[in-house]
Amino acid sequence: MIDILKTKFLLLLRKPAGFIIITIIICTFAYILGLGQQSKMPIAVYSDLDQEQTEAFLLELKEIPEIDFTLYDEEEAIEMVKDGNTDVAVHLMEKKFELIISPSYLDAALLKNQLNRIYGEFTQQQAIIGAYDDNPSINVEEIIESADAQPSFQIQYLNFSNDGDFVWNPKLHSLFGFTLFMVIYTVANGVAHIVMERRTFIWDRLTISAIGKTEVYLANVIYCFLIGYLQVVLVLSIFYVGGVDFYGGFGKTLLVVIPYLLCIVALAFFIASVAGTSGRFNAYISVLAVPLAMLGGAYWPLEIVSSKAILALSYVSPITYGLDLLNGVTIHSSSMNELVQPLGVLLFMTIIFMGIGINVMEKKEQL
Repeated sequence: MIDILKTKFLLLLRKPAGFIIITIIICTFAYILGLGQQSKMPIAVYSDLDQEQTEAFLLELKEIPEIDFTLYDEEEAIEMVKDGNTDVAVHLMEKKFELIISPSYLDAALLKNQLNRIYGEFTQQQAIIGAYDDNPSINVEEIIESADAQPSFQIQYLNFSNDGDFVWNPKLHSLFGFTLFMVIYTVANGVAHIVMERRTFIWDRLTISAIGKTEVYLANVIYCFLIGYLQVVLVLSIFYVGGVDFYGGFGKTLLVVIPYLLCIVALAFFIASVAGTSGRFNAYISVLAVPLAMLGGAYWPLEIVSSKAILALSYVSPITYGLDLLNGVTIHSSSMNELVQPLGVLLFMTIIFMGIGINVMEKKEQL
């Protein structure tokens, strides 16, 4: 088994172009779509509230990262959206707010979610202050802290790794999403060699030698896993050294990505058993990888998707659970108990895909 692994890695060292190209693509797209957007997005604000309330609300809005809220007159704010100087204008009113958005702005649902949370907290505080303003004996700050700890109602966005409000970090999401998506091709390249070896009868020569079938399968599984894991570690390490904030969970990301990679290896084995030839295998991978990425939320967070059909289909994508694990150990700071479900689903998929894949390969070999 060790000799097979050594041979596989020597072949990789002789032709590392595919591995290097995919690594560069991951880094490039992650940087351009998330990490390279260093400047804050400008958003115009105009208000029907009095000056004190408007200033207090702007202080709350400025807590939202990556967005620069600036106060304008109503006509000026709307004109900025028309002229394309900003994608969004926010109209602050007594009990609600309005969004004036350009047709090209795609993150309206995310912004609305953030404003709903801040608006609810702010209006609650203002109501408490107004109710006890005439009674100096009551400590309003303590009442506000109590209300924050025990709100009258809660809006929650639930998924496997987040039992609280929806939190989204565009930089980490871009990095995690494209890493999980593109590593599929790296793993698939490793499994493609198995398809070629079976077609050229190299596999048969190995299995009739002193090496058992179990060792041959295990060596190939380990190799495909290691090249994928090596790529993920390399990409995440580059951005970690480059200053990306993993919220203290960098080491954990390197651990929780393991079950995702095992699932992708198993999925690639299953596809290889069905395909039979390297041409079909590459075609099937190309057809499946992009839909799995889209359904799994690699391009955009699933929390902004309103289609129930798309959300239902997302449960069949391993990327959904991979992102749950990665986001859980970083921005959500989830405990292990909260990560058991996505972890269990990935391991279940791994067992099913690998079991079916190996059985189908063995049956085809007997025929």
